[in-house]
Amino acid sequence: MATYLIIGAGHFGRFAWQRLRERDPAAQFWVVDQDPEALTQLPACADTRLMLAEGAELLAEILATAACPDWVIPAVPIHLAFAWLLLTLPAHEAWRQVPVPLELGQDLPGRQQGAAGEIYFSLATGRCPDDCPEPASRCSLTNAPRVGNLFEMLAHQQLTGYNTVVMRSHQLAPGVGGYRPAALLQLREEVMQAGARRLLVCTACRCHGVCQGLERLIGRESEVGV
Repeated sequence: MATYLIIGAGHFGRFAWQRLRERDPAAQFWVVDQDPEALTQLPACADTRLMLAEGAELLAEILATAACPDWVIPAVPIHLAFAWLLLTLPAHEAWRQVPVPLELGQDLPGRQQGAAGEIYFSLATGRCPDDCPEPASRCSLTNAPRVGNLFEMLAHQQLTGYNTVVMRSHQLAPGVGGYRPAALLQLREEVMQAGARRLLVCTACRCHGVCQGLERLIGRESEVGV
């Protein structure tokens, strides 16, 4: 029996909840949102626990205990893994988010910069169907042969002065992706062990992904918080 932690009770969170319940009738669900109105859109069910909280903060609390879910499902309009990472990096070190260099991934399609300096990528040439099974060999939208996996493409993107760390999102049901808590912990370990001062932190599935920049502050930078 699997346990799923769904962060976000909006349209995509409810969609994930419905699809996963259909696929795994014996599963247990924790659905989290900081908006009580969003939580009221889900029916009361014995297999589902509704939790009013900020998603990244609650994720940090849960992963610090032994009662971890089997899967984390991000269904919020932020890079959840990165938000969690910022909350859980060691307190004795100072970190800050920085814009991703614009030269990253210029050879990749579907590239778009976000408001906070993050960069989004997509291999899709149109709007993906919400029941896409993420086939390994061909695009379910165009039936064209797959040119590669985005999580591998991003891992091969190297910029001078940066280390790149990538966490893969796995498809758990058509149109629903997630990752195990162990993958988040491994992501944090790779960031902490990285030799470079600046890092590119990415989460991606076969077709879609996001990358954000992270910088370790040293010396007086850390002291004055610049």
